[in-house]
Order: sequence, then structure tokens, then C-alpha cells
Amino acid sequence: MPLSKQITGALAGLALAAAAAPALAEGFPDGPIEVINNSKPGGGSDIFLRFATERAGEILGGDFLHLSKTGGVATNTLKYAAGKPADGQTLFIVNAGTALTMMRGTVDLTRDDIIPLVRGTVDPEFVVVKAGRFADAAEFIDYVQNNSVKQAGTKVGGNPHVSALIFRNALEMQNQVYVPFEKSGEIIINVINGNVDVALLNFDEFESQAKAGQVEALAILTPERSANSPDIPTGHEVGMPVDIEVVRGIGVLKGTPEPVIAKLEAALIQSMNSEGYLEYLAGSGQDARSIAGREVFGAQFDRMYDGYQAVAKELMGG
Repeated sequence: MPLSKQITGALAGLALAAAAAPALAEGFPDGPIEVINNSKPGGGSDIFLRFATERAGEILGGDFLHLSKTGGVATNTLKYAAGKPADGQTLFIVNAGTALTMMRGTVDLTRDDIIPLVRGTVDPEFVVVKAGRFADAAEFIDYVQNNSVKQAGTKVGGNPHVSALIFRNALEMQNQVYVPFEKSGEIIINVINGNVDVALLNFDEFESQAKAGQVEALAILTPERSANSPDIPTGHEVGMPVDIEVVRGIGVLKGTPEPVIAKLEAALIQSMNSEGYLEYLAGSGQDARSIAGREVFGAQFDRMYDGYQAVAKELMGG
């Protein structure tokens, strides 16, 4: 075929694709959009997804159907999503559990198979100890580098466990014993009673006990201090050079048409900038800065994924 005809054909194909793009977006959604969560109904991730999508149905002119697929951290969530068409009709939670599950190879999906679409929360972790147990952060660091340390968290192999291992490596702990509990309330009780030495907690998980003088936060593990606790120094200020945050977002399968992706991204960001969602964020000391689109969230998820590689291998016995 002559080159001129090849070029003409290629240009015609591009023109057809461009003409089809608005039609794809205009016809979306085609029925309810499923939102797949990896926690039980009423769990933190489930609540996030419901608040994040509260206005999106109205914006898109469709309904959202929330489904919980628990088991294997995010294994059942990702297996379910993998069996769905890449058409934007299925969204799923994207968080640390998503990264860990893909790294373990328990699902067919890999990092290249998903698009982290929007970020909804960036909830920082605080280093929480019994009030008065340590004179300051320096004494705490000296203690954990020279003694066996009991660190509280939740499920073994989950995100809190991974965070604990990252924290251990950053502080060069010689002997960390990870002690799992069911809920943050149990963790707080055991910190207060001295049964464990330290826990990494979100602000709302220890705020009441801190006000009562039972526990204290030695540092917030972020680059900057928080507006809701400006007197608590960052880890970088006190010799704990590590950032650990609970990040939650929403993803879609790679291969979803770009016009559909763009429409979903815009609708979800608009939904999360509503009064109801911003009030939800404020409950954990966050604000609109936690909300981000796919460019920012995708880059952050890549950093998270890379940062978890070493400890994920340890968790898998590698």
C-alpha cells in the first residue's frame, strides 16, 4: 500500500477515535457503578468509599453499588475487580493493602494493571506512648535501639504491620516484637497499662486519652506538623526520619477508555469537595489537601509500592 494511503488511513482512524470519545463519555455510566471495598461494612475503608462517592451518583446521573469483598487483605477485592470489564463500571479501593496484595502475587493484577484514580485521605501516623514513660523522643529512640520493643498494631501482615516494620528499620530497632490487637481501643488500653511500649495511631484514635493525660504523641510521621496538633513535632525534627500515612483512594482497571476515566476522576473530585466529605475529613484532622487526582495519587502510589518492597519480602519470608 502506498505511504500516502497508509497515512490517510491512519488519520481517518484517529478521527474516528476522536469522534467516538465524546460518545463513550456521554453514554457512561451504563447501569450502577460497583464500588468494591476490602473491609467489612462499616469499616474504615467502607466508610471512606461511601463518603467519597456520596455526591458522585448525582453528578454522573447514575447509582453506586457498594460491595465488601473481604479476605486476604485485598485479595478478594482485586480478584473480583480483575474479572470485570475495563469499562469504568467497577471501582475499587486503592490503599496499602492493594499494594501488598499485588506484591505477594496472590492475584493476577499487577501495578501496571490498575490506575490509581483519585486520593481521598492522607491520615498521618503518630508515635504514641504512655504519658511520662519517656522524657522525650531522644530517650525513646535510645530505648528502642537497645532494648526489646513491644509495638502494638492490628492484623499481622496488614498495613499497620508493614508500617511497624518500616518504623523499625528507620529507627534501627534491634528487636521489635509486633503485638496484634483487634481494634485501636485495645491498643490504647495496653499502651496505658504498659503492656506494650509504643503504637502508631491516627489522631482520632488517641486524642481523648491524650487530653486525659494518659498517653502522649512523641512525633507525627509526616514532613510537616499538623494543624490539629501543632505542638507535636515531626519525626524529622526529633530523629525519626520516616513518613508513614494511611492513604486511601479509588482505582479503576487499566484499559478503561480515557473519556470514561476523565469523567470519573472529575466527578469523584467534585464529590469529595462537597461539604459532607470535607466534614468527614475534618473528623480526622484532614482538609481538602488530602484530595488529589490521578497524577498526584499515581505518583504517590508508586512511591508507596517501591517503599514496601523490602518489608513485603520479609512478610512473605523472602
